[in-house]
Amino acid sequence: MIPPFRRNLRLSFFALFLSGRIFYGFIVVKKGRKEHVKIEKKYGVFSMIYLTNPRFLTLWKSLRLEVADSGLAQVDTTWNMVNVCSPYSRLYFISHGGGILTLRGREIPLKEGCVYLIPAGLLYNYRCDASMEQLYFHVNITQVNGMDLFYGCDTVYEHDAPAEDLEKVLALYRSQRMEDAFLLQGLLWEELGRFIQMADLQEAQTKIYSGMVEQVFRLAQNPVSAGNHVRSLADRLHVSESTLSKRFRAETGMSPGVYLEQLVIQKACRLLIEEDKSMAQIAEELDFSDQFYFTKYFKRKMHMPPSAYRRQMRGN
Repeated sequence: MIPPFRRNLRLSFFALFLSGRIFYGFIVVKKGRKEHVKIEKKYGVFSMIYLTNPRFLTLWKSLRLEVADSGLAQVDTTWNMVNVCSPYSRLYFISHGGGILTLRGREIPLKEGCVYLIPAGLLYNYRCDASMEQLYFHVNITQVNGMDLFYGCDTVYEHDAPAEDLEKVLALYRSQRMEDAFLLQGLLWEELGRFIQMADLQEAQTKIYSGMVEQVFRLAQNPVSAGNHVRSLADRLHVSESTLSKRFRAETGMSPGVYLEQLVIQKACRLLIEEDKSMAQIAEELDFSDQFYFTKYFKRKMHMPPSAYRRQMRGN
């Protein structure tokens, strides 16, 4: 006999593999609370006490970590670049020496023994006046809206790191073992978690969106296209343009038009950095009418032609 369950509990059928046998029964799931579960099965009764954390499951499903590039670099005075604006967030572990970041006229020293997070989309300069060794990772924590979690943060974050922690990260990075790759990824998540706390992103970036806004996210990213417009999205969702704009702005803090433009520029920047496609091919992939219009659009948003951006970022 299956024991009776309270009406407010959700039941899910499951198969439990134990000691080579399959047992069938029911498990009680109650969000966010510890629950005692008693299960009847063919060979007797067993029970367990467990705690669910739906918030973590939601975060793990909605955030994706991608490492686009990494390296252990020893740089000198030639490490010098102005007007850097990357589609990736940059994680720097400074093991020796130091450098300088300039953000809105303010100099930020890159100090030995420190870890730094430079958010995606931030405009800054950098230089080295002597020498520096840094382990860097270009990363994206992609949200359900397709944007980097740190995009829009307007400062550089830093914290001191004990020498043994830096040595551990360097040792893992130099390793060729599979287990060390997973350990290193775990350390990257740990560092990023610390910076998420510093940037106070816990609540702002984990909200639940309405079905309409989530559909906008899906349609706008599949595929990212300069041909996506608010009116066309509204038509596909069978709502008015005004209704869509009001709902989207209320839930995200930006207009859907601005959001669509951000996706296009982000995709264009990544294609210019990661791919060897011509300007005409990139313009076609992003559904611009021609290369000329793509160049004009990119220059208006990034304050330089796409060819110059590619040279700068690849040299960088």
